[in-house]
Amino acid sequence: MKKIAIVFLTVLMAWPAAAQTPLKFMVSEDVSYDDNIYLTDENTKDSFISSTQVGANYKANVPGSGLELSATGLVGYNAYTEDSSKNNYWNALANVDLKNDMFNIGDNFLYTSDPANSELTERAERINNTGYISFKTSTEKTLGFGLFADDSYDRYFQAEYGDDLNRNRVNVGAKLFYNVSPKTNFFAEYMYSDIAYETNKDNNSTGNTVGLGVEGDIAATVNGIAKVTYAMRDYENDVPGVNNYNDLFGYYVALQWQPTDRNTIRLSGERSMQESMYGSNRYYADTLVSLYASQKIFDKWTASLTLGWENMAYDRYEGNTKRNDDLYTIRPALDYQFKDWLSAGVWYQFRTRQSNTNPFDYNRNQAGIYAKALF
Repeated sequence: MKKIAIVFLTVLMAWPAAAQTPLKFMVSEDVSYDDNIYLTDENTKDSFISSTQVGANYKANVPGSGLELSATGLVGYNAYTEDSSKNNYWNALANVDLKNDMFNIGDNFLYTSDPANSELTERAERINNTGYISFKTSTEKTLGFGLFADDSYDRYFQAEYGDDLNRNRVNVGAKLFYNVSPKTNFFAEYMYSDIAYETNKDNNSTGNTVGLGVEGDIAATVNGIAKVTYAMRDYENDVPGVNNYNDLFGYYVALQWQPTDRNTIRLSGERSMQESMYGSNRYYADTLVSLYASQKIFDKWTASLTLGWENMAYDRYEGNTKRNDDLYTIRPALDYQFKDWLSAGVWYQFRTRQSNTNPFDYNRNQAGIYAKALF
């Protein structure tokens, strides 16, 4: 789910928040250099990469209903100079969403060959489809109530991943709101989860998660959501030497501070259980924090910087050592807005993984230039 959220957020930011016409198209080209495409310090390979993306976005109000319909689609091709027959791949995503102030239903679809999460480093051709629905009572009342549900399906095309990670996850939950204002509320929530694997039945589990948080306009120029969680997970099948119960204190944060129309700061983070295929681990505790800041320079230029940290902690021993990985990312970028519909920019990204299990260490440098047109 982390990967899905990041991909959709990146693409949806390509379109203006308030479109002048219901239907808009996007075309982009990114040419980059990657000095470690296989994410390893052993037998490193570099490559130039051309990434071409074509997409469309439709957004309009449904007459007489108060509902807003939006649909997004994107298809891309990624070409490598290093072993193109192995590394070239297609990607695609689609989203359909129907909502108003109280109701939301939609579906997200992703097809890609990027690594599925920080645990994997090889190409992993797969699809994910997530359908969701939610409802909440009016924010005009002090107390409110809401229901939500989603169904997420992961399928991998290579058997080496599919045998371990093909799965379906269903979440169903309820929220109790205390509405401070129509745009701000405190909430308590409960969610029940069921994870069912196609092949790896030992990892089938059910879970219960409770959370407390705040969302909406948290301050004059700050909006988003922040919550703390406590998750409990029970596994259906016994595995020798492995606990059938695990729990984890976590959090979820997605906040944006925009003190002026020329600068923006976004803070995001999450601590949660993630499914694992490493050794005899059923899951790993994943903790991540990301900070993004942008500043307009004059009227056309925008400078930005992204800093990221992620920790993956595994419960099971391998050779009497628990695997613990730290990943650090730094990404500066500079963008130029030629016209309302045409932009270009340059970017650089450094990423390193430091693990107490040496084969998982790597350093990676990437740099690129892009152009994007909206019409």
